[in-house]
Amino acid sequence: MKTRTSRFFAILMAVAMVLMMTGCSEATRNFLKYGWDYEVDGVQYEPGFNDTYESVAPAVNSSAADRSAYGSYSGPAASGSTVTAGGATAGSAATAPKAGSAAKAGSNAGAAAANKTSYTAAEALELYKSAANKVKTTAKSATRTSETIRTISGSIPSLYSSFGFKEGTKSEKVVANGASELKDKFPVEKKSYTCNLSASDIKSATVQSNGSSKVVTIVVKDDNPGTYSNSSKCVSTISIPIGTWTCKGVTLRGTIDGSGRLTSLYYKMPTYVTQGSDAFAFSLEQNWSVAY
Repeated sequence: MKTRTSRFFAILMAVAMVLMMTGCSEATRNFLKYGWDYEVDGVQYEPGFNDTYESVAPAVNSSAADRSAYGSYSGPAASGSTVTAGGATAGSAATAPKAGSAAKAGSNAGAAAANKTSYTAAEALELYKSAANKVKTTAKSATRTSETIRTISGSIPSLYSSFGFKEGTKSEKVVANGASELKDKFPVEKKSYTCNLSASDIKSATVQSNGSSKVVTIVVKDDNPGTYSNSSKCVSTISIPIGTWTCKGVTLRGTIDGSGRLTSLYYKMPTYVTQGSDAFAFSLEQNWSVAY
């Protein structure tokens, strides 16, 4: 009796399975024959995706270019990474910057620039500016070791002698100690910066290696006539209310150590003066050393 009952239920189950197969939809038969087509309720999933990835909604008449906006996928992402729009990945291999990393990168910019082996004029200028503009806030002191005035053309009228304009070299040292004196005495005098030039203000800028240091030489464009339009951004210009003053071919030469610090500065400031029918020109040159 028990054997006949078991056979009866087995026959019923077989009949039920046949009926179910007969009633399957076309989609179900395709699924059984070909597998999943990666579509659920009209939403297309990319092959290889699992439930941790976002689905990509099909666009009407979408082209390959349209779909590229969603990025591409060629298999499981690396461990710890996620797939983002455009195909970019983030995670163990490429992580978002940590807080404060940008500031740290900025603080190391001078040293990194000092490690380069070739420079464009704009890069050379930025190397100098990065080093020079830290002097007034980070240096312990700066010393002007010499100042020289050389005549370029004409002769310096006696009228200007009372202002200290005499041809020759002053060997008396001028020392600036601490932030306040550095701001007042180190070029540019009375300014918080030492160099405020932009690439459009210069004729040339070059870098030469000197052991572990770099020597940056910058030639500044001529000032607009009767002004200090460019020179006032990088040297201490002369302010005397007699005649018209302007500079041509100002030259800077700064030595920068391996830590991106300006350790010495030489500058030459050719100055052209016109007073009525009189005109003369001279070059003022200064040498500075900087201690940290």
